[in-house]
Amino acid sequence: MLELYLLTFNCARHLVDPKALAPSLFDALPPTASLPDVVAISLQEISPIAYSFLGGSFLTPYFARVNDTVSLAANLRSHGHEQLEHVATRSLGMTALMIFTKPQFAERIRWIQSAGAGVGLWNMGNKGAVAMRLGVACQNDQTLKLTFVAAHLAPMESNIEARNKDWESLARNLVFLNHDKSGYSSSEEEPLLSSSSALPEDGDGLFSTGSHIFFAGDLNYRTHDQPPGPKAYETYPQIAHTNSSMDAFSRLLEGDQLTREKDANRTLHGFEELPITFPPTYKYSVRRSKPGSGHKRSASDPDESWAWAKHRYPSWCDRILFVPAPPSHRLEPQVYTALPVQATSDHRPVALSVRVDEKPLGSHGVDDVRRRPPFPLNSNWKTRRNTARQLEVIVGILSYLALTKKGNAIIVTMAGVAFVSWWIAARFSR
Repeated sequence: MLELYLLTFNCARHLVDPKALAPSLFDALPPTASLPDVVAISLQEISPIAYSFLGGSFLTPYFARVNDTVSLAANLRSHGHEQLEHVATRSLGMTALMIFTKPQFAERIRWIQSAGAGVGLWNMGNKGAVAMRLGVACQNDQTLKLTFVAAHLAPMESNIEARNKDWESLARNLVFLNHDKSGYSSSEEEPLLSSSSALPEDGDGLFSTGSHIFFAGDLNYRTHDQPPGPKAYETYPQIAHTNSSMDAFSRLLEGDQLTREKDANRTLHGFEELPITFPPTYKYSVRRSKPGSGHKRSASDPDESWAWAKHRYPSWCDRILFVPAPPSHRLEPQVYTALPVQATSDHRPVALSVRVDEKPLGSHGVDDVRRRPPFPLNSNWKTRRNTARQLEVIVGILSYLALTKKGNAIIVTMAGVAFVSWWIAARFSR
């Protein structure tokens, strides 16, 4: 059996703090488990919009912090005996997916395909999804396919239909290609491939036959259909110190929009989720100070030092789902939990450990979503994506000039040069 580990985290446009996140990064592993074979990390709001849309070196420090977090967490978990290698990173707009594996597993990767689709304004990547599909060598020269999706859907309590439409748009426009860099806003690293076998065909959709499929992200489904009133926060349940007691949150969970919409077959068709046994993951406010201390609490303090934001209902926005395996194969979810609150974000990270058979998926039943996807692919997906990318570059440049200190300095310098040029021209034209 292969050990897979999935994590989703809305970074709130801030650098991740490795020292705060690493000690709990593998909390979803069973107590006696070693490091997983594959770690897939879904990131949303990875950086400010200017850096995310421009990509390249602007994103390097943000991805480097995640690399440092995984490295430190692996050392802590294995007591320095094992490590995880960074295999590939893909990003589209403000959403990113990073894959890490054990070194011996990386050698078995035959190919990696990528896909991405924005669902934000004008289909840009302020919201959307990015995905990777790994082809892994198995016995008898067979290939196991693993598909990981990082997603960020529409916000706000009342935007239920918008989130459902975002899901439909992703199902229609996530099209997987080999060696594709055209739609992505960050530089990409190709893994060392262990086989020269032929690549799969381009153009497969999310629901690929023969593939395990995992969907992780800030899906933004809430516990109420309308925003809270001015005094609603007074009825919010207290933030528990541990994840062990769900009694205080059970009434909130009854209103979970994702469960309702999925049961009504309006979103995430064919996907399943383990029961939720952890507190809401959003929205956390600033830390309360210790009475009389005169300073803020540190990141190592318990969750109860945090407060809920008053203008949002506590909700399970951050989720990880999977398409179940056919009866002849095993997909065994292990632990599904939220990690401690991070001082850099108003979301809690969420993690899931899974075991899958180390062999290709067999034939699917007639009702398997991989065989009968809920929506057909959009024949114009590439034009849609390329047009959105051009808009992202324009918005990225304008945001950089308007919202960053270096951009402001460029504007001032250009204005100064223009003024001096005008003054010289005016003076010598007399």
